[in-house]
Amino acid sequence: MSILPLAKTKRAILIRRFLLNAIKAGDSDYMVHAMDTFDLTRQAVHRNLSELVKLGFLKASGNTSGRVYSLGPIRSHSKQMKLKGLRESDVYLREFGFVFSELSRELENICHYGFTEILNNAIDHSCGKLVDISVERNLDSIRVEIKDDGEGIFRHIARIMKLNDPRESILELSKGKLTTDPDNHTGQGIFFTSRAFDKFSIFSGDLVFSHDDKGQFDFFLHVDNDHSGTKVSMEILLASTRSIKDVFDEFTDAEEDLAFNKTVVPVKLALYEGEQLISRSQAKRILNRVEKFKTVILDFQGVSLIGQGFGDEIFRVFATRNPQIKLIPVNVNEDILRSIKAAIAG
Repeated sequence: MSILPLAKTKRAILIRRFLLNAIKAGDSDYMVHAMDTFDLTRQAVHRNLSELVKLGFLKASGNTSGRVYSLGPIRSHSKQMKLKGLRESDVYLREFGFVFSELSRELENICHYGFTEILNNAIDHSCGKLVDISVERNLDSIRVEIKDDGEGIFRHIARIMKLNDPRESILELSKGKLTTDPDNHTGQGIFFTSRAFDKFSIFSGDLVFSHDDKGQFDFFLHVDNDHSGTKVSMEILLASTRSIKDVFDEFTDAEEDLAFNKTVVPVKLALYEGEQLISRSQAKRILNRVEKFKTVILDFQGVSLIGQGFGDEIFRVFATRNPQIKLIPVNVNEDILRSIKAAIAG
């Protein structure tokens, strides 16, 4: 466990970590074992237990003589593992299950889904050897971080799909139904995980793909630090009332066996530094693979204007060729709305 920043000495950290691990493992004789291991008095062990209760790592029940300690709301764990032969469900349950225990059923379902989906991606697609996993739970939220040492997700997607620029991978990820192994994967994991958690980010190379539930749209950033491999960070508030079913229902069709038929395309992701959305080639980048969906919500948040060719390619050319696909522009300003109406009018 990564804990105890308030402990004053290395010995105190070791004692408290020992107590926490013993209680987590169900050791009924943790008091005696701590006394023997560290040459402590019973009173000294009780002092350390009391500090762990104050810090929130343990909770106590019963009177002084019969007091029983169990894990508190603040929990954390981290571990590095070899990717080869790893089973994501086993890692979740056996290594990290205690961190997620005693959550609401809906919250635990979201954590289980996101953890296993992202770890499975690292196992099946990263081409790496090792994965570092850390989970931190405090009084307000749970944060999961999974980092592999592989090729890097954006470079991997760009290479397999023959994209001109790794930045295009971010736009494709945001749409969903993206997989480099269609025989074994649906390409839904990252899309739904990014919307199930309050905050979701992927760091790889010098790019960051992020979805913030409060922000309502995806974005990418350039960062100074070049991240080797892929790091995925997910965070959800303990007070969240979202359910994984809510997330699925928003983008699936109940009349077609819950088919994933709806997507949101953050148009801003087609904008690179210093660019405007002017050309037909940019529009085609936006429209790549959207024929896989029946409803496509084009989110123009963060876009101030579009060119005539860009609007015509989407709202006249593509719409005419694909009448079965419903295009819904949202977060449009007056300038963009006029461009869309002009394109539709032909």
